[in-house]
Amino acid sequence: MGITTFTFLFVIALSIDSFGIGCVLGMKKISLSLRGILTIAFLSGAGFMVSSYMGALILPIVHPDYAERVGALALIGIGLYFLYQYFRKPDHSQKKEPWSQPARVLNDPVAADVDQSGGIKGKEVWLLGAALSLDTLGAGISGAFMGVEPFVTALWISIITFIMLYAGILSGAKLSEKAESVSIVPAVLLITIGIIKLT
Repeated sequence: MGITTFTFLFVIALSIDSFGIGCVLGMKKISLSLRGILTIAFLSGAGFMVSSYMGALILPIVHPDYAERVGALALIGIGLYFLYQYFRKPDHSQKKEPWSQPARVLNDPVAADVDQSGGIKGKEVWLLGAALSLDTLGAGISGAFMGVEPFVTALWISIITFIMLYAGILSGAKLSEKAESVSIVPAVLLITIGIIKLT
């Protein structure tokens, strides 16, 4: 797999969950301004770029022959984690605040509307952005090990996340039945990419 094809699949895998979350918000009639979408897209790209440069700092201590394999295994691990999150039965025994557990927002995007005002604004935008950046943080380190260009990849992640989230919100009502299933795609893509890079 060439670096261009890998980067393309990599970006899609890290951005497509935004579409599913946008669908849920659109279905529930929860508003999110263009400025909010732009902020979330920026956070996703920034999270990847920062973690990618952190990975670059670690890279010199990893033997070149093993760097790509380590990155691939890390991608598979991230994919398996999100797959586990997808299939895990929700725990309703105690109500956890989304501020202390941003990952909860990935399974229940409506939780980002903390004040239940019917719109995501202010600090809630940052909460949703933090949730969507969780996978980019780990993937940034993996990407550094596999040779992706941090700035360009981060820029594309921001652009595609913006498009996916905006399109998801617009089409939420029509695609509401498929919205939940979209969230499994990033995990499957990350695992697939990792396996391909191992072979």
